[in-house]
Amino acid sequence: MGAAKPSASIFSQKLDRAAFTAYFLGAIVPLIALAVVVERYVLPFENEPGLGGGLTALVASIAVLSGGAFLVLRQITRSSLLRMDRDNHRLAALLAASSSLSTAEHGRDAAVTAVSSALTIAEARAAFVLVPGESGRPPGLLVAAGADAEKLHEMHAEAIDEVAELVLREGRPTLAGESDGLSACAGVPLPGDPTALGALVVIHTEAGRDFDTAQVDALSMLAGLASVSLRNADLHESQRNFFTHVTDILITALDSHLGYHSGHGMQVCAAANRLGRALGFDAKQLQRLHFAALLHDIGMLKLDASLQHDSKLCAKHTLLGARMLGRIRLWQELAPIVQHHHEWFDGSGYPDGIAGDAIPLEARIIALCDAFDSMTSPTSYKPARPLAAAVRELEACAGTQFDPELVRRFVALIDEGELGIQSE
Repeated sequence: MGAAKPSASIFSQKLDRAAFTAYFLGAIVPLIALAVVVERYVLPFENEPGLGGGLTALVASIAVLSGGAFLVLRQITRSSLLRMDRDNHRLAALLAASSSLSTAEHGRDAAVTAVSSALTIAEARAAFVLVPGESGRPPGLLVAAGADAEKLHEMHAEAIDEVAELVLREGRPTLAGESDGLSACAGVPLPGDPTALGALVVIHTEAGRDFDTAQVDALSMLAGLASVSLRNADLHESQRNFFTHVTDILITALDSHLGYHSGHGMQVCAAANRLGRALGFDAKQLQRLHFAALLHDIGMLKLDASLQHDSKLCAKHTLLGARMLGRIRLWQELAPIVQHHHEWFDGSGYPDGIAGDAIPLEARIIALCDAFDSMTSPTSYKPARPLAAAVRELEACAGTQFDPELVRRFVALIDEGELGIQSE
């Protein structure tokens, strides 16, 4: 992105007009007044030859010098304002990048934001994030931004890699002049501990273009923000990995504990995910529904396996499960869903007897999928019901036990074969 160029017209901007008006009133008018006074009141009383011409020349000289001073001041002011405009432009780009980087869920998202912002901040032709290569190999290209950026990387790989290697090795900004068809190349490190996570590199291909100190400083700030975002994204990925594997361990333990209905949590989860997608859940809602469905019966682990058929005792599992999850900060939002997945739509369920929309939507979904899987899966104490009978039961309980709209959508998914089963 090129810098804005001043208009060729002297008075094309409001600033020029305002400056000229102030100059005219503050300098030209007083000079004219001085000339009039000299001509009318001084020259008639002076008989020295050439004095009048000398005074006129003096006034004219002062006018010329004043005009020259105005033009110089105008140029300095315009240059200062252009510099301030560029600084403000870079600051706005940094603030926008900071906002995007703070919400990046994945490392690649953070890198894409970094290169896109670098184009604006450095007014560059292309920008790249490169990461250390393995076993002495050149740095690897992670992401690129700019018109034909990947093609430009292929064409100028040697010069770009050389800058990236220096940045990665020394951990400091690096500038390179014209080489390999590039007019300028600049790189800054993505700070890491103990070595840089990668290098943010920008290039110019137009002759005579270069990077100034302010641009490199702004790129360094951007790289610092991107580095924090990359580390946060890695932490989030570790958390997701932890959730997935710990949940798998808990579900395996629960299946072993219950015995009579192995795989119940996974089957309820699969059906709930399908219904959630059909309802238009976003990624965060689907993730919450997914884990809540898997763990909806986790409270059963607190009950003796020999007493699991005692309905009065088993009714406590919703509160026990909610208490278990509520103590884990990252799972606290699952606790209300688990606590209320046995509430009825008409308010006659347990543990709190709440009704309708007061029941969390995810809990209403899990209640429906839980009952459906219990009816259609064989256990050690009852055979599975035929699909048609299970559907009739759901429809008969719509408005009492289940949310009628959810029943309608769920049955439609069955009819469409979206649940992996076919209507009879």
